[in-house]
Amino acid sequence: MLLLAADTAVGQPYKRHEWLPHWSDSDRDCQDTRHELLIRYSLAPVIYTGEDQCKVESGLWMDPYTGHFFERASDLDVEHIVPLKWAHDHGAAGWSIEKKRQFAEDLDNLWLVDDGRNQSKGHKGPDQWMPPYGPVRSHYLRRFMAVVEKYGLQSTQGESRIFLAMLESHRG
Repeated sequence: MLLLAADTAVGQPYKRHEWLPHWSDSDRDCQDTRHELLIRYSLAPVIYTGEDQCKVESGLWMDPYTGHFFERASDLDVEHIVPLKWAHDHGAAGWSIEKKRQFAEDLDNLWLVDDGRNQSKGHKGPDQWMPPYGPVRSHYLRRFMAVVEKYGLQSTQGESRIFLAMLESHRG
């Protein structure tokens, strides 16, 4: 169920630094969130930059936005499925800094994508941007909506109608 935005963060400017730092090492194993994702989602054994196995150099990843494969970790960005600014504009402006940082590192809201494609998406929601790789669109939309619901973010009535229509068109 999508919540409808009654009153977004009018007057509260988006400040990216409130959502940082992310890519922390919360389990203190020397691998930050980015490298944990690289390890988790590699389709082949990863190769590390050093013996301490803290940073991933290479592996094999499929970018869900394009369907292309990558071997160098440096070619990938960690993507917020629900962008931070979109969240801010849809109910997160009043969150504590701790909650903003939790959202920024929530694994449910993160995946690895081609760094150029990530930059083209920016802070847009599914009504303004969808992955160009067709087979992942339904999955992307479902993940987006699940994160919105998990955090109680609010879509406008127009966005909600578009999201539901898109979901229906991507079934089957």
